[in-house]
Amino acid sequence: MSPGLRLWFLLFTILIISAVQPMPARAVASAQRTDAFRSARCMFDLPAGAVESRDVECGYLAVPERYGQPEGPTIELAVAIIKSHAANPAPDPLVMLQGGPGGSTIDTYASLLLSQRPLQIDRDIVLFDQRGTLYSQPNLQCHETFDLLIRTIDKRLSDEEEQQQSLAAITACHDRLVRQGIDLADYDSVENADDVESLRVALGYSTINLYGVSYGTLLALHVMQQHPDALRSVILDAVVPPQINFIEHVPQSQERAFDELFRACAADVACNAAYPKLDQVFFQLVDAWNKKPVRIPLTDPQTNTTYQAVFDGDMLIDATFQMVYATSLIPALPKMIYDARDGTYTFLSYVYPILLFDRTFSEGMYYSVLCAEDADFNPSDVPLEGVRPELAKDARQSAQSFLDTCQRWNVPPLEPIVDAPVTSNIPTLVLNGRFDPITPPAFGQAAAQTLSHSYVFTFANTGHGALIDSPCATS
Repeated sequence: MSPGLRLWFLLFTILIISAVQPMPARAVASAQRTDAFRSARCMFDLPAGAVESRDVECGYLAVPERYGQPEGPTIELAVAIIKSHAANPAPDPLVMLQGGPGGSTIDTYASLLLSQRPLQIDRDIVLFDQRGTLYSQPNLQCHETFDLLIRTIDKRLSDEEEQQQSLAAITACHDRLVRQGIDLADYDSVENADDVESLRVALGYSTINLYGVSYGTLLALHVMQQHPDALRSVILDAVVPPQINFIEHVPQSQERAFDELFRACAADVACNAAYPKLDQVFFQLVDAWNKKPVRIPLTDPQTNTTYQAVFDGDMLIDATFQMVYATSLIPALPKMIYDARDGTYTFLSYVYPILLFDRTFSEGMYYSVLCAEDADFNPSDVPLEGVRPELAKDARQSAQSFLDTCQRWNVPPLEPIVDAPVTSNIPTLVLNGRFDPITPPAFGQAAAQTLSHSYVFTFANTGHGALIDSPCATS
């Protein structure tokens, strides 16, 4: 879910730079905060022109590691409050929830909101890194899996070798975190939703407005269920409803997104003239690369090391699938496919490393959340009706691999009630993207069926998450 969104924001920040206009400092009539929040220097590098205290306040929120044991160990959540420059800001802030699970809200949004200020709203924006993610302590990042990537990026492994080494890396990460005294069973959506309420109380807000994207929508729905009186309004962008296990539906969601991409090109006169029969070209290339992989230079942007990565057809499917997440990349994909067919890999070499070498994602948080909430299915029941053979061939094995990983991660399942549809009358805006490859519009429509004051809109040209990509959604 969130890797594609993170890729978009990284590209957005790289490609578009604007100056921050100086704004006068304002005196904030602070609500009654509690000692659970302590101010601190910002944990990220501020963009040029942004000033602490004037533009942003940072700090850490202390919360129980397990709310059922309030006197037990505590953890700290990183917080960044982006201050409104309105003369009379509204008292209820916008609190933003990143996806993943495991993505960093602060890393994704803080610099963008401080440098571009795309959300010109009359209230503060509160960002916090969810428990287990980048700037919060502890974080559940798995350097073991990143190290495995570096060791194997230029090798072609069999499916069995890849699965074996992946499980070994995940197991090593699990064991290391447990040795550090971290109870991985405490990093789930229920505890995460209680953190949102703790944040509201600690910062002294009577009510908040909640924006969630991808997994952040599922978290927002849990907050709606657990703490409805805390919310003035909710925005769900690229929706993961609790009653649908998105993992079971990955093959069909993938099929739908590729279909939308190919149909959109075929329906556009210029695209169809330049890149005819795009679907045939793509899957012929997948077949050719699976028979004879190519090597594509990929440069780690942090170390500047270039690897001659082995790319087979299945990797091409995965890379293209991830790029459909990012709205700004979708128009470039037909050319990327034709270029790759002709032996030109410039686009893949430039864009894919931003996603592949990401060091901000918390893989441990990903498995703690999803293994507790979504590991209750049988791979043989994964629906494959209407899915192309190239997309279906490994789908059930991939589902089994997820369950095997969850067995190693060893967290208990949440109660079945967490899979129930959320019923609420909180005003809720539901945003879907036509090309969204992982949370299709039907997911947003399903969530809205039990939200009596909801409005659903599907954007015709967006991928996974409409915020910033669409002036309408941003407004």
